Amino acid sequence: MLYGNPSAFDSVHTLIDHRSVVNAPGIQLCMYETFERCEQVPFRTDELMFCAMVEGKKVMHHQSLQQARDFTPGQSFVIAADEQVHIDFPLATLARPTRCLTLEVDAERIANVAEQMSLSAQCSYHEQQPATLQLTHSTTTEAIYQRLAGAFTENKSDRALLIELATTELIVRLLREQDHHALLRCALHDPQATALHQVLSHIEQHIAAPLDVDTLARLACMSRSKFFSEFRRHLGMTPHAYILKRRLEHAGLMLERSKAVTETCFACGFNSISHFSRSFKQYYGQAPSAYIAQNNKSEK
Repeated sequence: MLYGNPSAFDSVHTLIDHRSVVNAPGIQLCMYETFERCEQVPFRTDELMFCAMVEGKKVMHHQSLQQARDFTPGQSFVIAADEQVHIDFPLATLARPTRCLTLEVDAERIANVAEQMSLSAQCSYHEQQPATLQLTHSTTTEAIYQRLAGAFTENKSDRALLIELATTELIVRLLREQDHHALLRCALHDPQATALHQVLSHIEQHIAAPLDVDTLARLACMSRSKFFSEFRRHLGMTPHAYILKRRLEHAGLMLERSKAVTETCFACGFNSISHFSRSFKQYYGQAPSAYIAQNNKSEK
């Protein structure tokens, strides 16, 4: 629930939503705390909003979702402008409130960042994403949210500037991530659309198998150097980095479904448990076993 246009720092105190607010140009950063269990609490935003879970669990309901979605620490969600969702707080108590950091950003700021990144208008979350989009933090995005939380709690004269800088970096990374997903969705829908779509589709279909750049380059009918250049231009990373990223994203989904670490490791194309665990921790900030434990804890 947004309560109008608060001052640079303001707060609203209730058991359902204790809200503290900091404003910067085109940005509103809030910390919400909920102190009692409740269901179907309405929430609406005037601008695109990023919401990062800090503690506890929320259950999100929206007409676009086939079923309710759980959100726990290490995850965030995006709510499109002018959309209303309903939220359950199944774990909130006075002793252990549910906490969520929200970042509302105006459309012009996002469009300016996308333009600087040379991304087309289709990269706008407003047009391409459903009302809510679930995101699992990488260590990089988690660090940005931590910086935002730190800037929020430090009442320094340069707090607004720090929030602006962190917000810009977050938008860049999320727009880049969405651009990847847009390409992947198109590749899965029409793998023959372009050579790059065919390569991305091949990677998804063979995520558990050995994947080498020479094979992918031949599939794209390009030389190795040309393939590397085109891949980096469109994805912003090397083929090797993209394959590792997709394998880890698949692994995260499997572990969230309570799959065993060993099964997940080999199903996602890793050759050893040690390599898988090391890569997983670098990406998600915790070992696979800890990731499973956190997910199981959030469901209780």
